[in-house]
Amino acid sequence: MKALVYHGPGAKGWETVPDPEIQDDTDAVVQVDTVTICGTDLHILKGDTPEVTSGRILGHEAVGTVVSIGSGVKTLTVGDRVLVSCVSACGRCRFCREGHFGQCLGGGGWILGYMIDGTQAEYVRVPFADTSTYKVPAGVSDEEILMLADILPTSYEVGVLNGRVGPGDTVAIVGAGPIGLSAILGARMFSLATSWRSTSRTRG
Repeated sequence: MKALVYHGPGAKGWETVPDPEIQDDTDAVVQVDTVTICGTDLHILKGDTPEVTSGRILGHEAVGTVVSIGSGVKTLTVGDRVLVSCVSACGRCRFCREGHFGQCLGGGGWILGYMIDGTQAEYVRVPFADTSTYKVPAGVSDEEILMLADILPTSYEVGVLNGRVGPGDTVAIVGAGPIGLSAILGARMFSLATSWRSTSRTRG
């Protein structure tokens, strides 16, 4: 298959590499249909994450189709269209049971494109497939669902939850890129004091 392979700071290549295979009974292999390039990937490429080793396939979020599953996978079948989460979750440890999947103690957390090969490839092996993928509803496009893998959850957790947004609050969001727009969507779920307004300034 073809994949984006990291070879150290500033060095990457679109290369032919072996297809991933099932390694554990909770794995699934997903054919990648749509993928993103995240700011985290750019940090890796700049050399800001030295623990990422040369030869690593980058990427940690995707929409794709399940092509094979391990014997322990219970909720997926071959042919399912799924969102691959940016954070893998064993589903059993204390942090996973509390919903803090990024702190998974059972081998999950942020591992795709970091500690194991990631999603910027034709196929990806997804560990803990039952708790690390989500079936895509019929009629929803790849582009519509893909932002739920990382961008919207980041803005919700870091912006809305850490900002302690609550009913009746007035919220100011500075910057209207993907994270800012997603933070607006998340904040509006909490019955804010006023409706969202956009202001723009033209520089001459």
